[in-house]
Amino acid sequence: MLSRLTWVALAVCVMGGVAGCGAPSGPPVVQEVMARDNIFPSYPQPDRTYLSFSSAHGFQVNYLRADGRAWLWYPGNSVGVPEEYETRTVNGTKAICWRHPSDSYKPVTRQHGGEFVCTPLELAQKANVAVLRGDPFSLASGKVPYRLDRCKAPEEFNFDRNRFGC
Repeated sequence: MLSRLTWVALAVCVMGGVAGCGAPSGPPVVQEVMARDNIFPSYPQPDRTYLSFSSAHGFQVNYLRADGRAWLWYPGNSVGVPEEYETRTVNGTKAICWRHPSDSYKPVTRQHGGEFVCTPLELAQKANVAVLRGDPFSLASGKVPYRLDRCKAPEEFNFDRNRFGC
């Protein structure tokens, strides 16, 4: 979202919707993420706040609840984006699917929300670089502590800052 990294083009590509574009020979951002070790094989876990990174989006923060609700702290946004999530099997591949509000807009894909969009679960797991228990930023309130810079992760997360960043 890439969890909440719900990239329509990438999801279609990796889920087998477009011939010849699947990882690892797919788009560079898919190659970038799929080359990583999967340090979060149990993702998604409820009552956790995940930090993900890709060169396309930068850092994103996502709080997940057990009831399938989530909140995304996206770079540049002044409010949290409410989401719904669920896991599914799509074309024989485990996936995480996200639905954003219909009035939301994903700048990387130039798509509006409203429908569930699925991403291969392994891709989403590998996009995550850190996790915290609970909702330390109170994202479920719909508010964010500050405008997140796409190239600077919140200090509360512990991860290799030399490896992941713009």
